Amino acid sequence: SSGSRRPGAVGVAMASGRRRVPYGCCLQGLILAWLGFRGWMPLASSAPAVLEPVQVEAEAEQPEAAPQVASEAAPHVAGEVELPEPVVDPERPLLRVGPSVLAADLANLERETRRVLRAGADFIHMDVFDGHRIRGAFSFGPMVVKALRQRVPRAFLDVHLCVTEPRRYVAELAEAGANRVIIQIEDVDDPVELAQHAHRCGMQVGLALAPGTAVTNRTLELARYFDLVLVMTVSPGFGGQNFMPEVLTKVVALRKAFPGKALGVDGGVNQQTVSAAASAGASEVIAGSAIFEARDPRREIKRFREALRRSN
Repeated sequence: SSGSRRPGAVGVAMASGRRRVPYGCCLQGLILAWLGFRGWMPLASSAPAVLEPVQVEAEAEQPEAAPQVASEAAPHVAGEVELPEPVVDPERPLLRVGPSVLAADLANLERETRRVLRAGADFIHMDVFDGHRIRGAFSFGPMVVKALRQRVPRAFLDVHLCVTEPRRYVAELAEAGANRVIIQIEDVDDPVELAQHAHRCGMQVGLALAPGTAVTNRTLELARYFDLVLVMTVSPGFGGQNFMPEVLTKVVALRKAFPGKALGVDGGVNQQTVSAAASAGASEVIAGSAIFEARDPRREIKRFREALRRSN
């Protein structure tokens, strides 16, 4: 009967004086919460599908990373640039005498070369003129150097390259067998680069100064990269000219700056002028007719060397 039924939740709450949440409301709230969670799950699982286009767009923008690759490669490229290295000079220069074959009997070049080598020559000097750099001055080229190398394989061949475009012939002269190439400072825009090129080709390299070329701070800086500095004591191109003693002040300045570097003089050198050149600081002399036209080339070479020793 109705009198025996237990009071409901509302009645209990009122009887106890406390307010209680009906059990039915709690159960209904739990059910609604569970249904809401189930309804949210598809949205959560589909979330990656919404984000996926963003990921694709990020992958499409990958080419923007290219500048990073270039910047990473930059140190490698910079490392490949070869920095110039100055020539390390000895404490004391070698004293050497070199006959210039331009004064020899060119119809018998091998015989003439062997003759002065037996007489004690330290090297053979060969002037290469192209008729253009110095108008009217022709001599010989790499083919003659190669032919002479085959005949005198142990000789030190010293080639003065006095031509319009000297760099064009450096590698060819190296292949022909030249041991040292000398260039005019007036003929090249970048002497240091040419010196490096000659060294890479396996040759020593000299820097020649014409009589009208002064020794400046730039000259002294350039000289550091050369094995030899050659002071021309005549204008290059033709033999038989008189020695120019006024240019020896350049030898003095060079020797003061480079105590151990090879310093040479070329032109008009004979027994009357060699002492002045040696006193100025020359360690190498190049002489033509004074040796090839001498009755006793051995005696002449010996006297040249003694003059160098007295002053060095």
